[in-house]
Amino acid sequence: MTTCAVNCDIRGCRKTHVCVSPETLFFGKNACYTKPTTKNTGTYFKKGMKTMNKHELSFSQKIWWAMGQATGRQFITALVSTYILVFLTDIFGVAAGAAGAIMTAATIWDAVNDPIMGTLADRTRTKWGTYRPYLLFVPLPLSIVSVLLFAAPELSASGKIVYTAVLYICYGMLVTAIEIPFNAILPAMSKNEMERNDVISLSTFIASIMILIVSSFTTNLVDVLGGGNPAKGYMVLVLIAAVLMCVTSWGAFIKCKEKYTVEAEKKENPFQSVSKLFRVKEVYPMLAFWCVGCILFGCTMSSSIYYCMYYLMNPALISTYMLVISVSGMAGVMVLMPIILRAVKGSMKKAVTFTQTICVICFPILFFFGGKSITLLYVLIAVTSMFSTMTNAFRPMTVVGMTEYVFQSTGQQMNGTISAIGGFAYKCGTAVCNALLAGVLAATGYIAGAIGEQPQAVMTGINAVRFLVPCLACVLYIILIQFYPEKKMGKGAQ
Repeated sequence: MTTCAVNCDIRGCRKTHVCVSPETLFFGKNACYTKPTTKNTGTYFKKGMKTMNKHELSFSQKIWWAMGQATGRQFITALVSTYILVFLTDIFGVAAGAAGAIMTAATIWDAVNDPIMGTLADRTRTKWGTYRPYLLFVPLPLSIVSVLLFAAPELSASGKIVYTAVLYICYGMLVTAIEIPFNAILPAMSKNEMERNDVISLSTFIASIMILIVSSFTTNLVDVLGGGNPAKGYMVLVLIAAVLMCVTSWGAFIKCKEKYTVEAEKKENPFQSVSKLFRVKEVYPMLAFWCVGCILFGCTMSSSIYYCMYYLMNPALISTYMLVISVSGMAGVMVLMPIILRAVKGSMKKAVTFTQTICVICFPILFFFGGKSITLLYVLIAVTSMFSTMTNAFRPMTVVGMTEYVFQSTGQQMNGTISAIGGFAYKCGTAVCNALLAGVLAATGYIAGAIGEQPQAVMTGINAVRFLVPCLACVLYIILIQFYPEKKMGKGAQ
């Protein structure tokens, strides 16, 4: 038994106490939590970390968590991120400006809804656990709303706007309700960081496959499933993805069990939890980091369809172009990223700085010369995709890292709240991408379906959103990762 010569910060306890073991010190329900300080971090926190090197997840748990996180739900998310604007403007008949306004309004609502959902998840107590119930009950309503979002009923112009606004906001809320528990349950299942990162990498690989299918084959699948009716094709495609989401989410519910949870402060207002979270100063730059990462990847996906159709003026290139992006991204995540992380000894700062600097170099070249040579376009698109797609893995890795850092700093478990903040940042990034693209189209005089007849301003705007915006996002991404507190967590060299 080890005597801790510091005071406990939990529930007003001010007594010097005895800790049974480092694991109990940090994660046990029956022992006080000792906030690490400059004096005791080196002794006790490192001892605790050594006990976390054992494997805690079975093979089936890893597979089901990764599949539940990244198959059907990721397919729907990728479809919405990549095609919702094209669907609304070119098929359903919603004006580009109205579509952008809807996405902006939904993001404003998410600013309120997401933190509340996170604290709700942290406080949920059922016979199934804290986060698992959401994996059981949310997939079905999310499936229904997703299918209706792509239903395209015959309505008046104002009716279409109201219909889209209601369903898009409901869609965002339900995505939050399942994404937060999925992210929050992982640190509650295992405290082995390397093991968690392996599972996240597997999930990112599966997500890359879903993105590949969505980006490369959606137009063909819509034609086949719709029999010449695009609206019907989209709806059937989403229905298939929804069934897959339900099956994998329910499988994850059965297999994924929580091991590490602490009792929430029942008398505390949910907004007080959010307030405590934002007392940790490192949260602010990381919130911006997650948002910028989504803008970086999101602009690549949401603008690519318009880029092929209206800038290159060749819709037939869409499948090949998106296939290059997706396959390169998968290769980057599954082959290059593990090599890079080993080379930099797990340092997120060094990994992000190296990978995104390459993108900063390539994007301006693509802006000026990408439309003049298909060979150059494909080569540099492949290079940038290899490294920019890594942001999809960097985000959950740093979210989980911040979850433990906040617990280390405050002594309060906020898995759901931090996951909510990360999810909100992701949706902010997605909304910024779509709203920015919609705004550029509306401001430059975009004509829906007019391939080869768009004003020059529209073509320049699409080209800028496709390459210059991600370039700027890469620069910000590199700056913001410098605030990640990996040294305080004992990770990586600085």
